[in-house]
Amino acid sequence: MAATEPKGHGHHAGMWVFPDASAMSQDVSAKTLSMPKPFTLALMVTGALFILGIVGFIGRAATDGFDEMAPWGYYMAIFSWIFMISSAAPLAAVAFRFTKSHWRRPLSRVAELFAVVGILNLLMFIPMMFLLPGLGNPGGVVEGQLELRRTIWFEGPIGAPHAWDVLAVASLAVTSMVILLLSAMPDMAESRGTATGFRGWVYNRIAGGWYGTKRQWNAQKAGLALLGAFYFMMIIFVHFVISSEYAQSLIPGWKDSIFPVIYSVTSIQMGLGTCLIVLFIMRRWGGYEGYVGKSTFWSASKVMLGVTLLWAYHLFAFFITFWYGRLEVEQNIIKYLIVESYGIIFLLNLVFSFIAPFVLLIWNPVRRSAWGPALAGLFAIFGGLMFSIRIFVGSANAAKGDEIYAFFLEHVPAPAYPDVWDVFMVIGGIGAAAFVYLASTKLFPLLSLWEVKEGTLYQKWRKFIRGEYLVLGKPE
Repeated sequence: MAATEPKGHGHHAGMWVFPDASAMSQDVSAKTLSMPKPFTLALMVTGALFILGIVGFIGRAATDGFDEMAPWGYYMAIFSWIFMISSAAPLAAVAFRFTKSHWRRPLSRVAELFAVVGILNLLMFIPMMFLLPGLGNPGGVVEGQLELRRTIWFEGPIGAPHAWDVLAVASLAVTSMVILLLSAMPDMAESRGTATGFRGWVYNRIAGGWYGTKRQWNAQKAGLALLGAFYFMMIIFVHFVISSEYAQSLIPGWKDSIFPVIYSVTSIQMGLGTCLIVLFIMRRWGGYEGYVGKSTFWSASKVMLGVTLLWAYHLFAFFITFWYGRLEVEQNIIKYLIVESYGIIFLLNLVFSFIAPFVLLIWNPVRRSAWGPALAGLFAIFGGLMFSIRIFVGSANAAKGDEIYAFFLEHVPAPAYPDVWDVFMVIGGIGAAAFVYLASTKLFPLLSLWEVKEGTLYQKWRKFIRGEYLVLGKPE
């Protein structure tokens, strides 16, 4: 057997697991190569949705072209939703490695695999470069218009904003892929002798020179630390760029330093929540119960609760600033994005990004379970979808033509409702992200074998007087 039964009793039953390191590689490799019917069905369904999304994109392009941004609002929203998840999920592996959290070991590879989805997201970003208008007013300056629309570019360097935007998104995607490959290298080296076909070719090309020497392990550890620090800095910057370029700069007069922070917090909440959903599926139906204990969910739920409270705080800070400002443009933005035009979407965003996860995660029995934090994660990603629709559909449809160069938003625009192509693109985008992630699990194991094996050396279940306790060693 690859894993022993979970230890504990009472409400701690199944909290900690103690895998058998000697049989782990063979067991996880068999799971990686297997194609059970539920997995095959999920792959087929998500693949069909992927195709549906492509049909929606082609239909939208043939109908409206790329001259106007307004028809592409829902495409921008689904790009943002996937981007927030795929960029923040690898941060979970990076951050919890920094803190040397023992419970994060089963979570690491699940989080890092979202780097592959980031490559899909980079391809989705290419059409958005053609949609974003230039900085300068092409019609010349007239009364009530700006010479340059308000953006983060003060002087407009060569290539701004388009070249710099795509460079930022590409840098984030490439960095996360390098982190994934560097982390997976020891596991690839262990399996390169038995892997065949495409997997064998990839493993030999990436891990051909890995032999597990002390120097190589030290180099890998240092590399993950440096790349992780760089990724943490990059993700905040790129979130700032995307939220400013494709949201704030498209609504005349919207100036807010808090909104990029809300964007990043929403992204982190969704990224961690999605990882917990994947872990729950692995534990409940994937045969990984002997590797993923409830302690992972229990510990992650505390972080999830903190991020949820942080989201509510920044939403309040955003709203109260505009509410007390009382300028016409500030009142119109509140009416447009929160109260009137997208009021229902905002309520759904508020319920599923804050109220539902908060109520769920403050309940101790739920927080100690495996399903509770995963359900909170599901609420968070739906709330994040509502957030993306509210912000990016609203931004794309706030100003038409030369109105984007206006000094401020003079009226409250009507909401933009989806048509059939929008529905296809939103559903197809969700399916595409799921399809790419599922396909990546057949190339990379869902568990970081070297990290989980390392964890088995530091933990033991022992009795002391009348009680039983987890004894956990610290390597450093």
